[in-house]
Amino acid sequence: MRRLFPIATLILIATLAAACARSSHLPQASETERTVLKVENRGFPDMNIWVVPQASGRVRLGTVTGNSTAYFTLPEYVIRGMRELSFQALPIATPRGPVTESIVVTPGDTLVLIIPPQ
Repeated sequence: MRRLFPIATLILIATLAAACARSSHLPQASETERTVLKVENRGFPDMNIWVVPQASGRVRLGTVTGNSTAYFTLPEYVIRGMRELSFQALPIATPRGPVTESIVVTPGDTLVLIIPPQ
């Protein structure tokens, strides 16, 4: 009887581990529609990243440090179907600067913004 208890415990742990592993790989409905912006900051200054929807105020996505890459998920309310979006990358503590050209973005797109070294 004592040998049966450890074996049953191991089988239970293995079953739970397999169930947890399976559930973490199932695609979520919201994940398929995520729109992601990949920012490659090849310059030294840390940059604040903004999305600028057409006919709307800009929305801050976050900060990407110098010489690094960051990923930002665009808020759903910014996309809503097909939208023209522009992006802005400003050194920290800089209120204004250039904006990218507009591009048409649909839910589920992955965009890449490269900030060149200065």
